[in-house]
Amino acid sequence: MTMIRALALLLLSCAPAQAQAQEVAPAISQFRPLPFHELAAAVSERYEGRLLAANIRPPLPDERDLGADLVYQFRLLTPQRNLLDIRVDARDGRFLSVTGRGQLAARRPPVAKE
Repeated sequence: MTMIRALALLLLSCAPAQAQAQEVAPAISQFRPLPFHELAAAVSERYEGRLLAANIRPPLPDERDLGADLVYQFRLLTPQRNLLDIRVDARDGRFLSVTGRGQLAARRPPVAKE
């Protein structure tokens, strides 16, 4: 009889964890980041220079407030030898921040779409 009680207690204690896991699973399966190479191409289209590095980062608090769940961070060396740090939302490709000197000099003119 004590074995049955122990098993019942074990099952009852696991039930909330299983329910919580089932709630989280759909949210994880819905998250679809854009391909890394597409966002690297978008950075190269917007700024002149050479991509030196790219990383996947968690969002900063202000980026999370904007709805970002995952951030791609790019480091770009401009033709003027300045270093830009560019953070892009992995889900929708929004440019979240660009820091560094020479941003305006490195900025490419927008391409007219037909």
